[in-house]
Amino acid sequence: MGCKHSKENTAAEKEKIAFENAQPAKLPMARNAMANKKQQRLTEAAIKRKMNQQLSCAPVNRSIGRRTRVTQRMLSNAAGSMVPDEDKEENKDADHALAKHLISISPFNKRWKVIETINEGTYGFVFAVQDVVTKTDGVIKVAKNVGGIGNPIAEWESFIFERIYRTNPNASVVRVLDRGMLQDQSDNAMEFMVLEKAKVDVSTWLYELTGPSRRVRVCQVAMQMLKGIYDLHMQGLLHRDLKPNNMGISSRESPATLLFDLGMARMYTDGDGSNRPPRTVVQFRGTPEWASGHAEKGRDQTRYDDLIAWLYVIVEFFDPIEDGDCLPWSFCRSSKGKIYLKSTFCPARLLLQNCPLPFYAINTYLQTANRLLPPNYEFIADRVMESLQECSVVNESPLKAVTAVNQ
Repeated sequence: MGCKHSKENTAAEKEKIAFENAQPAKLPMARNAMANKKQQRLTEAAIKRKMNQQLSCAPVNRSIGRRTRVTQRMLSNAAGSMVPDEDKEENKDADHALAKHLISISPFNKRWKVIETINEGTYGFVFAVQDVVTKTDGVIKVAKNVGGIGNPIAEWESFIFERIYRTNPNASVVRVLDRGMLQDQSDNAMEFMVLEKAKVDVSTWLYELTGPSRRVRVCQVAMQMLKGIYDLHMQGLLHRDLKPNNMGISSRESPATLLFDLGMARMYTDGDGSNRPPRTVVQFRGTPEWASGHAEKGRDQTRYDDLIAWLYVIVEFFDPIEDGDCLPWSFCRSSKGKIYLKSTFCPARLLLQNCPLPFYAINTYLQTANRLLPPNYEFIADRVMESLQECSVVNESPLKAVTAVNQ
């Protein structure tokens, strides 16, 4: 009996030793697979960010470029060397040659004549154009084929614009004016899309005035921008990249704030109109300077994240000094510090020191609301209207101001 037990113990010990010897070999393989998968996700996210940046309707101004350059460089370094290096001279020369070729074959569709180049890069080109017949100004996006699978950002954005205009022609987003195909020097197909042009930059429009008059104009832009976000959300879409460069004023004659550059947008509803369940693993989308703390922590974004980004943009517009870096985290290099400053625990006076008092209620609501419930857009709009009335009273003469307050 003792001999039998000793044999069984020996066999069990051998199995245990074999299992322990096999584990170290499997663990590195599993770790490598997880690391490769993470690297692939980072690379895809970096490529999409670069596509969206190069196909933007607005050139990156000096202030925004300076403030986001460090963060974007960190994200690109994390993605690794699989992202195409557009800083190489041969790549720049090839892109510039293709841009010159496209300009030489305009007007596109016998209509759109190129006026100037807005952006050019590895993934496409953006030109300011004008209709030779009607003299209508527009912005044309020419998407380059990426890896033989087209240009997913451009195709998705085109689909979104057409969907919005078809269901809500009065939405506060730019309209699609034309679409078509072009050819490069090697006869490769390139898809293009012509969008309505927002003729005036928002920052230029706001900082033309000073004092209370400018604050009134900021409140008007805030309300119009809120309408654009509401229009997107009613279509089941999240913008996910709201910032000063992604909006403009339609014209000086009939000023209205329009949203554009929807390449980062995502459907938050499914085919039945129900909210999609939140994902557990999410790559960051957007621009860190104006993204919510929730988004920066790598969580699935909701409608509240768009509204928080809206709030951060408006806070910046209320700063009396243009390019003043008024957001509390503008000079913060610590990721933990930035997340704290974008959380519920951050003192509101740091963020809202230049804003009207009703914006304190908006900030409290957005930071504490239940993210699973639809936002109360009416509450936010009412607080913006209160801010507009407050700024309008200050903007009037002392006698009119006293009369308005008494009424």
